[in-house]
Amino acid sequence: MIRYFGQDLAVLAQDEVAAGTWMAWAGTHWDIAGGAARAMMTVQKLGSRILLEADHLKSTPAELRAIEVGDHAKADLHRLEKNKDAWGEAEKADAARLQRLVDAAEDARAELNKRKVARRKFAVSSKNASRMKSALECLAPRLRRPPDSFNPDRYKVATLTHTLKFERERDEECPDPKVERFTNVRCVAVEGHSREDWITAVIPVAYEKDAKAKRWRAFLERMLPDAAKRRTVQQFTALALLGIPAQYLMFHYGLGANGKSVFLETITRLLGPGLAVGLPRESIVGASERAAGSASPDLVRLYGKKMVRILEVKGDAPLQEDLIKRLTGGESVPVRTLFKGYFEFQNYAKAHMSGNGFPSIDGTDNGIWRRLLVVHWDQTIPEEERRDFEEVVGEFIREEGPGILWWLIEGALDYLEHGLVIADAVRNDTAEYREEMDPVGEFIKACVKEAEGNRESASALYEGYVSWSMANAKRARTQTKFGKTLAQRFRKQEIGGRNFYLDVALHSVPDRPDTRHDAPRNPHD
Repeated sequence: MIRYFGQDLAVLAQDEVAAGTWMAWAGTHWDIAGGAARAMMTVQKLGSRILLEADHLKSTPAELRAIEVGDHAKADLHRLEKNKDAWGEAEKADAARLQRLVDAAEDARAELNKRKVARRKFAVSSKNASRMKSALECLAPRLRRPPDSFNPDRYKVATLTHTLKFERERDEECPDPKVERFTNVRCVAVEGHSREDWITAVIPVAYEKDAKAKRWRAFLERMLPDAAKRRTVQQFTALALLGIPAQYLMFHYGLGANGKSVFLETITRLLGPGLAVGLPRESIVGASERAAGSASPDLVRLYGKKMVRILEVKGDAPLQEDLIKRLTGGESVPVRTLFKGYFEFQNYAKAHMSGNGFPSIDGTDNGIWRRLLVVHWDQTIPEEERRDFEEVVGEFIREEGPGILWWLIEGALDYLEHGLVIADAVRNDTAEYREEMDPVGEFIKACVKEAEGNRESASALYEGYVSWSMANAKRARTQTKFGKTLAQRFRKQEIGGRNFYLDVALHSVPDRPDTRHDAPRNPHD
């Protein structure tokens, strides 16, 4: 099996099992999703190869000598038998000796024929389902490769026709030693594909240098008229061609008929299932219920991917912030497959999430907010211009696939030369989102000021916060959560059994809607 097909099969090694996940060479890449099926189809060819072996089996050296000696003995015996009537005891003994040599030659020929018959029978039995499964089971441990041995070159990606390699050189003349600057950024295209690259995905589009995508670019200019925002989106999306961590999640926000879903679906299909994967919202939204050691088949699907799309998230749905940090942090992700073993891999899938409303995020956690990029798709397609979703996406892929791929290549080159350039609009929309998720922070900005030497009681601050929340039609957090947030921002001290915050003072606290005062409310009353 290894001699015939070993160059086309591999196994992604997993801990605590003898083998792992089958992978097979598909002519353009090492196929993961279809690896098990390809391995089974490959072992089905084994019986036919074994059948051909029967016609090429040879006699052993000892058998060849026996046949050669026997053939000479047969000729000698034939000559001796011409004078059989005159045989004496010596001739009879010599004839018996020659006959034994002739019989030994026939036995040698019979042994070869037996082996050929046995090999043909074995070829037939090798096509038995149980034997094929056993063959794969015994073969797999010999073909194991660690996860990080696949896709070893982070700057290589396979297309339908070419293998692309992104290259750049460090600018040694950069005047600022603290800044890493690059020059001669380029994409080298080599026709064809190589097993030795160990690439596990292929973009199902042909590479065409400088290919045009006029309709695609016009679509983006219309739906994202801000050129700086388009650049940010292009750069971040193009990172799907590179196996490097980005440590960002891009949230595409818009109220509908704004192009965001067309954009994401087009890119996902263009990259193909080997590079892009969709995760159900349940994987990242809601309380995490993963027990230690439990299977994580959804996260296993991220292996080898460069883009992950999290399907439409409902507004106010709580995100699993720890999981987002893990997926965007450039750290190894431990996973366990169903009914198999464990393995760890470096996650390089750049996350895109979309929704008509903002999911719920803890507004005080800098670790999550520094990873978030909000892109507001604020244009709306008039109803009379709207077309079938599938029709639009299909046309983009079918008619402008190579051009959209070139658009991605341009974005990757831009990123490699300049780094991720975040547009002001993206920063502002992200900051606005954060403010919305941090009502306590809004209250502090509106009603709390620095006042050296002053102190405010925790209860007075919370009452002021409740009044501000009611006046601004916001749901107030519990006093416990409010206290935790304040403790992160101000110094707290216990005095006489009561908690006080130091060097702050309340101001401009609005009246509650259910109270009537002619004068502004004093929170110390």
